[in-house]
Order: sequence, then structure tokens, then C-alpha cells
Amino acid sequence: MSMPKIPLKLLDPEGGWVNAPVHVSELDGQPILLHFWSMNCHDCAVQFAEVKRWIDAFGPRGLRIIGVDVTHSDEELRDTNAVEAFARQHELSCPIAVDDGSMAKAYRVTKHPSFLIFNADGWLRHHFSGSDALRKTQSILEGLMQTGAPAEASPAP
Repeated sequence: MSMPKIPLKLLDPEGGWVNAPVHVSELDGQPILLHFWSMNCHDCAVQFAEVKRWIDAFGPRGLRIIGVDVTHSDEELRDTNAVEAFARQHELSCPIAVDDGSMAKAYRVTKHPSFLIFNADGWLRHHFSGSDALRKTQSILEGLMQTGAPAEASPAP
């Protein structure tokens, strides 16, 4: 079963944003990759170089990549400085939502890293989690790049 595009209330978590906020109205008609990660996740940290490459390769073609830091403390929610420093250290230039857990819960993200790919019509097409998520996401993104289509237009069954 598919889930529609990210609800506005989930894109505006109480903790705020790093780099730049994103509003749902900016995403209409664009494919989206949500990248869920945590600062204390080793597998996440080693994959940031590839995510950065995706930003450079697919961003100009219309793919919006949005990072979602799943916080582990109320302090991180109140003060995004640690997340901002972490993003700078890993050269992550994409917008990053500091999630209080509501986005992760809404999209059934239980492992980090997780990658969710939405098509241009707003339907969730792919959800990959865990240690093999990077490889699977890479394969989908490379296929999309070869076809020239950012994402399929029809909803998932």
C-alpha cells in the first residue's frame, strides 16, 4: 500500500531545520528522497559521501533530497547546533529536518539508515532500510537517471 507525499505537519517538526527549511508547497511535482539517519549510527556516517554524490548528481535533475535526523534526546530537539555541526563535518548541504520521532513513526522507519523514494506525483515508491539500503537506493537512482524519468508516475499497488 502506498503512502502519499509528506504531510506538512511532519515537515515542520518542533526541533527545526538545518541548512534550510522545506515547505510542502516547494515539493509539488518533484520526486523526493527522504534519508533518515542518526548522528550515533556508524552505518549512516559511512554512507554520507554517497548521499553527497547523489545531491550533486540528481539534484540538478529535479530530485529533492531531504535528510531526516532522528534525534535521541530533548536537548537535540531544542538546540540544532550539534546536528548542524555534524552536517558540516559530513558536508551535507541538503535540508535536514530534526525529527522528534513523528516522521520516523509515520513512515515506519525502524532502522537507520533508511531511504524513502517518492515519485513526482507524491507516492511512496521505495523504502529501504539497514545496511543494504544504500546499495538498493543507488540501484533505483541509477535506473531513474538512465531513463531520464525522476520517478514513476503511478502509485504503488
